[in-house]
Amino acid sequence: MKASVSDQNNLIELQRIDTAIMQATHKLKTLPEREQLTAILARLSTSDELLVVAEAELADVTIDLRRSEVDVESVADRMAKDEARLSGGSASPKELEQLQHELATLAKRKAELEDGELEIMMNVDASKEKVAVIKSDEEGLKKLELEINIRLENAVTELDREIALKKSERTLLAPKIDVALIELYEKVKASGGGIGAALLIGNTCDGCRLAINAVEMDRIKSLDSEEVLRCEECRRILVRI
Repeated sequence: MKASVSDQNNLIELQRIDTAIMQATHKLKTLPEREQLTAILARLSTSDELLVVAEAELADVTIDLRRSEVDVESVADRMAKDEARLSGGSASPKELEQLQHELATLAKRKAELEDGELEIMMNVDASKEKVAVIKSDEEGLKKLELEINIRLENAVTELDREIALKKSERTLLAPKIDVALIELYEKVKASGGGIGAALLIGNTCDGCRLAINAVEMDRIKSLDSEEVLRCEECRRILVRI
């Protein structure tokens, strides 16, 4: 198969364009921001679950605190009534003795309840702090998510622009190349990892980076410049510099 030197040179330029498109497309699919966003969304999901649990715990200890407050108030009310009767002067000596005993019992009970109430209040404070920390972490993650989304959008826009530009260059260049050469190139490119044509640099194929033996090199040197070469190792189209 023969093709003009101009066509062969244009084919190498077409390969450069196709390689740029392939690389930009791969980069578009593997932008680090995509993986970062996936990780952040996973952390936000976990954080949401933790927040639900923490808020439920806060609700429970808040209810416990209210119950404890009611119990303390109830005992305090009972003590106030007994103290009023005790100071009223209308109770008999036996009743006075019973009131004093009951007041002592109530005072002990009130002290126990207040100790329990203090512990519950500490639990409430701890639960509030836990909820606040989780919410603060979520705010930080959401801010980071927004920043990464902006970076991703900018990167995608730039790569889309680059791909569109290269495709436009390809559209202008491809019609200038012999149809048969283009067809061979596309066939080889499909089976060659996206590379259909490569330069012959010295005695090395720039496609597979393998050296061509001396006998084959002598044969190549004897061929007309318009003869289309193929690498014996990778079968890609070889274009002489």
